[in-house]
Amino acid sequence: MTNFSEHTAVVLLAGYGSRLSGLTRDPKSLLKVGDRSILKRHLAAFRRLGFRRVVLVVGYRKDLVIAEAGAAADALEIHVVANDDYERKGNGCSLLMGLEAAKGAVVVFDGDLVYSPSILERFMAGSARNAVLIGPAAMDDVECTKALTDETNHVRKMVDKRLISDEELIAHRFAGEAIGVMKFDDAHRLHLIELLRDYYSEENRLLHNWEHPLNRFIARHDVAGHHEASEDWIEIDTPEDFEAACAKADRLDS
Repeated sequence: MTNFSEHTAVVLLAGYGSRLSGLTRDPKSLLKVGDRSILKRHLAAFRRLGFRRVVLVVGYRKDLVIAEAGAAADALEIHVVANDDYERKGNGCSLLMGLEAAKGAVVVFDGDLVYSPSILERFMAGSARNAVLIGPAAMDDVECTKALTDETNHVRKMVDKRLISDEELIAHRFAGEAIGVMKFDDAHRLHLIELLRDYYSEENRLLHNWEHPLNRFIARHDVAGHHEASEDWIEIDTPEDFEAACAKADRLDS
């Protein structure tokens, strides 16, 4: 079995997921894709790859998430961090809490992501110690988080909820969608903590998604783009995303 026990897996699970309120009032990480919840899929992938330490950043209905994690915690050392003010402090603040609770190198996951464990294994086995997982995407997809890289394949900007400007395409190249998985060595983790603390010290920024401060970070720190050809992953933001994930559940087990 591949072993990445030196890394702490940090999973961001605090948000409400309002666009899925027609499907469930529970945390969306508890939605079942195939025969397992999204959270249990994360934990199974971590066990398969030999992770040992896991930090779960919880918030909305955290008792349900904690109970689900406890039922699937075999062979994992799980630490829970609560973003109880999740309606005022968004996923960037959750990221800061998770990085502070971690030790050493980290891998950060958006909690609403489902993926084939083989994708994660290839990402972790890549030579870059600091990297963003990038998958196939259309450049005109407004919804996806678009990764822009320089000539050395370092991610220098992420564009979310809008199109890429002509000026941005002159300066960088479109690499694909930032899937929602990032890895950092301990030095980068500590530098990112410092930047996040400064960024979120201003009240009007507390709900800014993590892409905002991360763009400041990757402009000054080398973080590679890890390109993944497989489409056996999906971030579940909408009922349509959930249906698509369920349709490919068997492929997500490979």
